[in-house]
Amino acid sequence: MDEVLRWLPVLVLVVQILMVWGLWSLKQQFMSRNECTLLRAGCGKSRERADEKAGVRLNGLETNVHALPSRVEFVELGNKIERLSEKLGTVDGRLTGINRAVDLLNQHHLRVNE
Repeated sequence: MDEVLRWLPVLVLVVQILMVWGLWSLKQQFMSRNECTLLRAGCGKSRERADEKAGVRLNGLETNVHALPSRVEFVELGNKIERLSEKLGTVDGRLTGINRAVDLLNQHHLRVNE
């Protein structure tokens, strides 16, 4: 028992030193309120800048989307292409007839020149 009482102050001192070291380590791990406030202010400013940039990009995108043709315009364009295709078919038929006539004329001239 005397041995335990003799070493008790040393043991208490070691425990207190370990507690002080643990508290000091915790203080180093966490930040103070001032540091937290400054960090939040900095994050808030960068978030505002990011929101501003995103707003500008979104406005540009909306402008580009509004410049795209509407469904009605696409239908009108499809109708115009269809009419043009019909006209091209008609012109193709006429050209086929003209080609046939030119072939007949060439054959006639070749027979006459022989």
